[in-house]
Amino acid sequence: MQARNRTWLPGWNFGAFLHSTGWFWYRRMYAWSLLNLIAPVLFMFLLVIVVQGLLPESARDAGVAALGIAYLLLVFVLLPLYADSLYLYRLKRDGKAPKPPSVFTATGAFLLIVIPGWILYAGMTTHLEYQIRERSSEGRARALLLRTPVAEFYANEGRLPGPQEAARFRESEPMKFTRSVAWDPARRAIVVTLGEREEGKRFEFAAVEKDGALEWNCRTIDFDAKYLPSSCR
Repeated sequence: MQARNRTWLPGWNFGAFLHSTGWFWYRRMYAWSLLNLIAPVLFMFLLVIVVQGLLPESARDAGVAALGIAYLLLVFVLLPLYADSLYLYRLKRDGKAPKPPSVFTATGAFLLIVIPGWILYAGMTTHLEYQIRERSSEGRARALLLRTPVAEFYANEGRLPGPQEAARFRESEPMKFTRSVAWDPARRAIVVTLGEREEGKRFEFAAVEKDGALEWNCRTIDFDAKYLPSSCR
C-alpha cells in the first residue's frame, strides 16, 4: 500500500474479521475498538428508531431484513476489507511508524475477546437452563394436582392405589413438554416422564405413609436435579 502510495486499497484482515474489537485495540485504535464493542447496541437502537418510527407496518419485516444484511456486510465484509487501510490512515495522520503491540494493548485485546465471549456463553447457558426448568414445571404442576385424588383414595381405602387402580391416577389431558404424569404402584410415587427434548428423563413425588396420612417427597429419578426446585433436589 505504501509502495503504491495508496491508503485505501481493499485487502483481507482475518483478525478484524474474527474479532474486530480485539484487533483494533491490539493496534492501539481504541476509539474504533470501543465503537465496535457498542456497535450491536447502536444497531438495535437504529432498528427501533427506523423500523418502528419511520417505516409503515407493512414494510417493517423488509426493513429489518435490509438493515440486518447491511450490518453483517459492514462488520464481516467491508471492515475486514479495509481494516489495514484504516490502520495505515491512522499512522499517516499521526505521523507515527508501526510498532509491536505493548503488553497493555495485547492484554486489553485478550480481555475484550474473552470477557464478552464469557458473558455470551453464561447468558446462553442461563437461558437454556431457564427453558428446561420451564418445560419441567408443566409436569410438576400436573403431578401436584394428581396428588389430591391419590390422597383421597388413601383416606377412603386405607392403602395406596395398586396396579389394578393405577390407570385411574394418570394425567389424561395432553401436555406440550411432558410425555406422562401417572401413579406408579411399584415406586409408590407419581412419576413425571418428560418429553423428547429432555429425552424422557423422570422425576417423582413419592408417597410416604405417616400417622394415617400421606406426605410427599419430591425427588429426581434420572432428570438433572439442578432443573428442579430446591425442594426436589
